[in-house]
Amino acid sequence: MKIDINILIAFSSFVLALLTTGAGAILWYVGTEKKKFAAEREFLHLKNNQISISAGIAELLKEMDRRLDIIDRDILEIKNILNYHHQKSLRGDD
Repeated sequence: MKIDINILIAFSSFVLALLTTGAGAILWYVGTEKKKFAAEREFLHLKNNQISISAGIAELLKEMDRRLDIIDRDILEIKNILNYHHQKSLRGDD
């Protein structure tokens, strides 16, 4: 049995083409999975940042509410003092 050199070259070329196509497909799949993982990780980072920002805003609103309550109380106290002095001056109790 004699093998023709042209058939051997053609068969070798075909095997080489199959191997490089398979390697390319594997590398494409690996790259796709890396991109998918990176996108998921980025999404989780953004989600965690959003949760952190929301918690910070909630804490800030609580603090502002507390401070506004103090300001309301102080304004009411000042208003009462001014009202007391105004009533006292109207009666002439200087």
